[in-house]
Amino acid sequence: MAAADVVEAPQEFNPSAWDWNTILTLSLILLVILVIARAFDIGSLTEKISGKRIVSSHKINGWIAIVFLVLGLIGVWYEMVYHGKYVMVGNAASEHGATYDSMFMWTFGFTFVVFIVTEVLLFYFMFRYSYREDRKALYYFHNNKLEVIWTIVPAIVLTFLVLRGFNTWSKITSSDNEDAQEIEVFAYQFGWKARYAGADGKFGDNSFTFISGTNPLGLAVEGSVDELTQSLNDEIAALEALVASADDSAAVWKARLVNFEAQGRQRAYPEEYKKIREMAMDAESGAYVRGLEKEIKRKSTNVKRIAKFRADEKMFNKAGYDDKVVTEIVLVKNQPYVFKFRARDVIHSAYMPEFRAQMNCVPGMSTQFAFTPIKTTDEARAEKGNPEYDYYLYCNKICGAAHYNMKIKITVVDNQAQYESWLAQQAPVVAPVEAPAAPVAPEAPAAPETPAVAIN
Repeated sequence: MAAADVVEAPQEFNPSAWDWNTILTLSLILLVILVIARAFDIGSLTEKISGKRIVSSHKINGWIAIVFLVLGLIGVWYEMVYHGKYVMVGNAASEHGATYDSMFMWTFGFTFVVFIVTEVLLFYFMFRYSYREDRKALYYFHNNKLEVIWTIVPAIVLTFLVLRGFNTWSKITSSDNEDAQEIEVFAYQFGWKARYAGADGKFGDNSFTFISGTNPLGLAVEGSVDELTQSLNDEIAALEALVASADDSAAVWKARLVNFEAQGRQRAYPEEYKKIREMAMDAESGAYVRGLEKEIKRKSTNVKRIAKFRADEKMFNKAGYDDKVVTEIVLVKNQPYVFKFRARDVIHSAYMPEFRAQMNCVPGMSTQFAFTPIKTTDEARAEKGNPEYDYYLYCNKICGAAHYNMKIKITVVDNQAQYESWLAQQAPVVAPVEAPAAPVAPEAPAAPETPAVAIN
């Protein structure tokens, strides 16, 4: 990921960094609230002393409802004008996007009208029918006509929206993918990697058991898997050595704790003292050894799993050697694709807003989403008037501290030749071994020239 693509981390709530204008504004707001509250207290006390009603809280509540309604409608208008553009990121750049947008607008239209009507009536009724001593509320027991209206009308509207949504989703997810190119997208905290099949058109097998620092996708590659096995065995041996020397470690930590306390350094270095004390207590209680044994068991189980998979020749068939693992996704306009998603650690959500595509990435299982891009990156830049605009695949599920920066660039090119040129520049998972050049035979020495003999 380029440095320019990195998004700044969100600022934490830090009142100590507020300037004087912010502090004075908040203080003024708090003061106004206290004055209003005090005024109500004075009014209530005056009513008790005089026995006369001065201010009707019911009428005040009614007017507050009207003010709240007006301010709320202004807020809705503001959000629609200034933030409504973020609901849809321009025109859809995928084949199914127009249908998706139509479904969204129908749903939004119905719900928005219902929202405005119900909220206006709700706050108006609070004002219009606020309590008065000279008026008694009407007890309205039952009305069949109203019951039928507010049951049938919502049922019809919801049936229309649900069926339309179901049909739209069915068309998107059940499209014919026989001619679609498959691309694997792998999610991890906090980034993405994409994998393209090599010249054989087949993806190599994978397993989460094979995941390591040098094999982040867990591909079935002999060298990486054998290296992982050796690393695990080395770690197991190191842990077993620690278990064997546990008694000596317990004595060392106990001596450090006694020395630390004897020097009275607990208050000066509380964090260091806490760590030493915990280590000494764990060593003495046996928790330290149990933790080591648990880690040995976990790593040994992983070694056994790897050995079981390693014996499967069908899995290690070298089909993944020519696969290309990249940090950018390149697509061809009007070419259908199937994105197959995997996740390494927690649930992520692959979100491509311009293509109206989103799918959860779940550890331990594969999910997929198919679509066809219909607008190149250059066309999108021209449409938006921004020469630096790019498509991105984001994570749309909060997955940790750096979730906000989890994205991978998507570039849509105009033709297959551009795509092939880009793919040829990407390194395969395993670099092909070049055959050694055949030795060149030394040239035979030239025969000595025979002197010419003159014949008389």
